[in-house]
Amino acid sequence: MRYLGVSREEIFSPNRVEGDAAVFHAVVAELERQGNEVLCMTGQELVRQGIPDGIDGIFQMARSREVLAVLENATVPVTNSARAVKNCGRAIQTEILKDSGLIPESLVCSTCGGADVWDRYPCWIKRGDSHSMEPGDVLFLRNVAECNAAMRAFAGRGIDTCVLQDHVCGWVAKFYGIRGAGITDCYAVSLKDSRFGQERYNERPDSSGVSMETLAAMVERASRMLDLDVFGGDAVVGPDGEITLIDFNDWPSFRTCTVEAARKISELIIGRTG
Repeated sequence: MRYLGVSREEIFSPNRVEGDAAVFHAVVAELERQGNEVLCMTGQELVRQGIPDGIDGIFQMARSREVLAVLENATVPVTNSARAVKNCGRAIQTEILKDSGLIPESLVCSTCGGADVWDRYPCWIKRGDSHSMEPGDVLFLRNVAECNAAMRAFAGRGIDTCVLQDHVCGWVAKFYGIRGAGITDCYAVSLKDSRFGQERYNERPDSSGVSMETLAAMVERASRMLDLDVFGGDAVVGPDGEITLIDFNDWPSFRTCTVEAARKISELIIGRTG
């Protein structure tokens, strides 16, 4: 088989450039180890040149609109699909998952005056158009004044839509997974693991741990709703052990389980084209 791999743009890998590159190249190596040919391209190269002829399948980590537009026209299986990546945008993701019982109480609204229809504090505000790319993209809010200020800041940056999400008490667990293959790793998040330090608003990890069976069922359900194959995210584990998903992303770094993840992702890719 001949596969095309499209790497992630550095702008979408805040503080994770090396980790994202590592798992991408690990998948390339695993596919080649199994006798496949792999052609690698950056997103810019794909936009300029298009999808090469003779490709049996595509695996990709890109997120820019231009690259996803090209991938939408692919006639071979794409992991993750352009549609799935778009579904991970904060506003779209929230609309898909809001009635599932998997995420906290949430509201998608305009950054121009949306705070007057929200009264749950403390809460979080997230840019609605994309993933977090800098510290100001996700903020902890204590009151309506902070909410209005955050909305003005978003609007000033040209961000028209935001997500307001109820704060859930508990500690944060990070997970990595592949649809149909379960969770490859899950661990308690500490501030040293954090990209932007937002976990300081959550409790310290509880020694009782997290129910992996419950978490696995939840993330599998969410991945199917988002049509997402390779994913990761964060969950809050409450004092009573209740789990709430607070973040879900397409193709994370798998930094604690790169080798295992590469093997399972390769199996998924090959299984779709074999």
